[in-house]
Amino acid sequence: MNQPLEITLRTLTPLWTGGVDGTSDRLHATGIIGSLRWWYEAIVRGLGGRVSNPVAEEGDAVYRAEFDTKAYEKAKQEGKPPEEALQAGLRPLCAVTYLFGTTGWARLFKIQVLDAPTTPLYFVTNSSMNESWLKRVFGGESRNIDDYKVPYGRVRLQLVHRGYDAKYAVDQIVLAFQLATEYGGIGARLQHGFGQAELHLPTQVSEPSVDDSLRALRLRMKRWETIHIPDPSPFNLRYFVSQTYVVPDTKLHFRTVVGTTAVQKRDYFPCVFDLRYKDSKKMGMRRWLEEKKGWRSSDNPKQLGALDKLMGPRSQWGPNGGEKQIDDDLRTAGRIFFGMPFRMQPNTYQLKVFGFAPPDLLSAENMEALCSEYMNYAFGVTPSRSVFGKNLLAPVGD
Repeated sequence: MNQPLEITLRTLTPLWTGGVDGTSDRLHATGIIGSLRWWYEAIVRGLGGRVSNPVAEEGDAVYRAEFDTKAYEKAKQEGKPPEEALQAGLRPLCAVTYLFGTTGWARLFKIQVLDAPTTPLYFVTNSSMNESWLKRVFGGESRNIDDYKVPYGRVRLQLVHRGYDAKYAVDQIVLAFQLATEYGGIGARLQHGFGQAELHLPTQVSEPSVDDSLRALRLRMKRWETIHIPDPSPFNLRYFVSQTYVVPDTKLHFRTVVGTTAVQKRDYFPCVFDLRYKDSKKMGMRRWLEEKKGWRSSDNPKQLGALDKLMGPRSQWGPNGGEKQIDDDLRTAGRIFFGMPFRMQPNTYQLKVFGFAPPDLLSAENMEALCSEYMNYAFGVTPSRSVFGKNLLAPVGD
């Protein structure tokens, strides 16, 4: 594959990639690359591999892989062929750093934004408390998002390989795009419903098989001898589950628009805060787990409760003057993500729920059943599709 590959994302909900100040004024290629790396790390862990942390320090539980310049130079001095010398330098790298780069080794690809139309940023909610929170989180000090725009529409990207191991590099990046768009989301703030999209490659390009790309990845991992080495991260495709729901528009009643008042089209409902946490009625998975299922958050800043592990810990709680704050080391993202409902037919919306089951808390099957029970409680619907990450990996074998 010698030519750049044009990739189109037909966004179903807006993308969020974030700028220096945290806003999303335009599509940032670095945000797309960071999201692809996150998904690719989960794939590698699912195949039993370890993932290098580029900022790890000595003594950390995870390792830091860098290109071994000394081994490379030594091999050259010994008269080894160029490719053999290069492999000596590459030996410490994991599958992720080989593709995405690390100290001494450049990323095997670039992503360039060709076109990324935008739309006004807005949210809908049934709670005045949620309205205040959304304005604070997305509007910053001004608490005003009326003029904010986010990428939405037909986003055109160009994938350019570096030239070295080109077919492998392109196929692996397309693999990350395939799994992210089909079963999860792309970009940042997935927990707020952003990043639902469809992947489209040029008609003259044969889309790589997911199974073939996974097999190619596993063969490389065996070559690097990084198989079956423990990796502590819970973001592992073996713990992953993705569900799809069909929700009638009659179930989507949200009274308050937060953001621009010019929004008329309802191609999607940006209501995920109500879905994940709570609204003024009965909605909100966190509240449902606490009030209906008896799950609890920890009151100890140095310990996580079951509710914290699944939905993410509270950052601060308690009365004024006596607030408690979670320890920085325990701050972590929730494991369950809700996509914004997006229109499928005039009166029907599709909603995706996906996530990674904390293995010390519940299995992927138990998490799937828990999400199904909540969605039936909130909307009276059952999943039209449930996909487990370990089943996606099954054709590759152990």
